[in-house]
Amino acid sequence: MHHYLTALCLSLLLGAADLLAAESGTGQADTVSSPPQVSITWLGGPTMLLEFNGFRLLTDPMLGSGQHAFIMGDPNEPFDLKHGPNIKEHARLTALPETDLSQLDLLLLSHAHEDHFDQQAQSQLDKGLPLLVPEHDLGALRAKGFTAVQSLAWQQSLEYQAGAGHIRITAVAAHHSADPAMDALLGAGNGYWLEFSQGNWSKRLYWTGDTMPVSDVLTQVQTLIQQRGPLDILVPHLGRVGTPGPLGQISMGASDVVDMAHALQPAHLLPIHHSSYALYLEPISVLTEASTGEDYQLDLPQEGVTLHY
Repeated sequence: MHHYLTALCLSLLLGAADLLAAESGTGQADTVSSPPQVSITWLGGPTMLLEFNGFRLLTDPMLGSGQHAFIMGDPNEPFDLKHGPNIKEHARLTALPETDLSQLDLLLLSHAHEDHFDQQAQSQLDKGLPLLVPEHDLGALRAKGFTAVQSLAWQQSLEYQAGAGHIRITAVAAHHSADPAMDALLGAGNGYWLEFSQGNWSKRLYWTGDTMPVSDVLTQVQTLIQQRGPLDILVPHLGRVGTPGPLGQISMGASDVVDMAHALQPAHLLPIHHSSYALYLEPISVLTEASTGEDYQLDLPQEGVTLHY
């Protein structure tokens, strides 16, 4: 009888301890029920570090700094289209955040122009790092010595395991210019629809790359919204680059982004490709003003600050 009462008391005590752990937010049950999240750290320009369940994805790496951050033709200057732009050094205006990039699972490129994959990144990053790129850039990146390069055509998808979840990446058309002749001259790029999922939880992000909000871009993304669900995060490229030069406008300005948001109805707007480099002509304050009264939440983190969705 004594042993029976002792066992009964012990059982009741353990049950009470489990109940208290659940109510106080501690214990294994709480850990299991915690929802996943996507973390996004903007590193300046077109470069973001996205993390989900331990999977680390880097976009368009720009790792140079100072007055000589990268070398490229200047689309903002007048030049003869037959001879090409003036090749020059471009300055980074802000400090490059200190970030550990030693353990990356995927490098995602919108396109391989040097203002999206600079000389410092090309030399610093592991040549065996998996790269997902537009078809247009596949050969050039292999020629630079990257051995794990894979291309993704518009409207094609790939899926990656991320812990207990998945990341599904779908390529979307990206048009540098609304002028078909200039667009062809600059080469085809990609935007990407990224869906992060685990069980019944999911977040959907559209990263535009360098594109204008032309009809086939919007149509492709609207189709994905119809198939996969509402857009949680729109990540557009701004800067209004090229406007005074012979190429014309080759990245969106604030009015273009607002037009895109009206068409896609995102919950959050997280603009990048602004402020970091002298190459960008339009200040982010123009979008801040244009976003007054809009339905989306405008997220404007400082470089190096991590947002969680």
